[in-house]
Amino acid sequence: MLVCAKYGCGWLAAAALVILACSPHVAWAQAVEAALRGRAAPNSEITVRNTATGLTRRTRAAADGSYGIVGLPPGPYHVAAGPGTETNVTLPVASTITLDLQPQAPAEGLATVTIKTTRPTEVKTSEIATIVPQVQIETIPQITRNFLEFADTVPGMVFTVDKNGNTSLRGGAQNDSAVNVFIDGVGQKNYVKEGGVAGQFFTQGNPFPQLAIGEYKVITSNYKAEYDQISSAAVTAETKSGTNEFHGETFGAFTGQNFRAETPAEAHAGQKTATSDKEFGAAFGGPIIKDVLHFFVTYEGKRLRHALPRCWCRSISRIPTSRGGA
Repeated sequence: MLVCAKYGCGWLAAAALVILACSPHVAWAQAVEAALRGRAAPNSEITVRNTATGLTRRTRAAADGSYGIVGLPPGPYHVAAGPGTETNVTLPVASTITLDLQPQAPAEGLATVTIKTTRPTEVKTSEIATIVPQVQIETIPQITRNFLEFADTVPGMVFTVDKNGNTSLRGGAQNDSAVNVFIDGVGQKNYVKEGGVAGQFFTQGNPFPQLAIGEYKVITSNYKAEYDQISSAAVTAETKSGTNEFHGETFGAFTGQNFRAETPAEAHAGQKTATSDKEFGAAFGGPIIKDVLHFFVTYEGKRLRHALPRCWCRSISRIPTSRGGA
């Protein structure tokens, strides 16, 4: 404490934040990282390279040909264990994929045919789970900018929006508090208030910027020991990372009283209530040092402005909502 006071706590805190921001893997990311296992030629070297970020891992197969590589961020990989074994594979979030890399000797007079896959299926697990991929998040229409809305496509999951715009996620016949959401392995459970995931039942905001979510997995039964504080469903999501190419995106939406249908109350009164709903955000990422260090930043915001008639006069209510950055 004396050292902190002498040299300044702010400097130490800033240094800690920089270290965490620049570290691609931290201990709590265990719940979202993928693993690769299978068989290859005995004692051969297996090389796994992320084609987007340049991350490279190597291991050596055992005497019986078995191998395993853990702690891999979800994404596209090029895997090789010697000539004739090269293949491309995409590892989903929080999954263990089996990939055999044993070379096949071509028959005499026949050409070698290599079959490649980009989305393998995890078959050796007791979990009952569904992957919500990034393409689904980017293309399917939604009511809110809450990324948990897509969990409604999973059997047994229900995402609701009440009349005030507040959202909730429920699994099975249990209440909202039985669900827990993990962002890069960190649980988002609200331990003080009811409603399950923090920031759901009492705000029109979102628990996390949707632009920062890569993909997520909804586990509805047979959870692993790493998932806690749940009794109905676990949602484990991984955040995006910068790659070796610069990428950015932005969005904006506006809805006013002139762009919506009138409510029954407005039809009875003969006039619409003045409203202004704005949603906006942007994301940008890319390389700092190619194959070594990358960055990714995002911001999303909401501005809801409603003029509510009361006692023949109008009062302006401004409803703040969550904003996030990653």
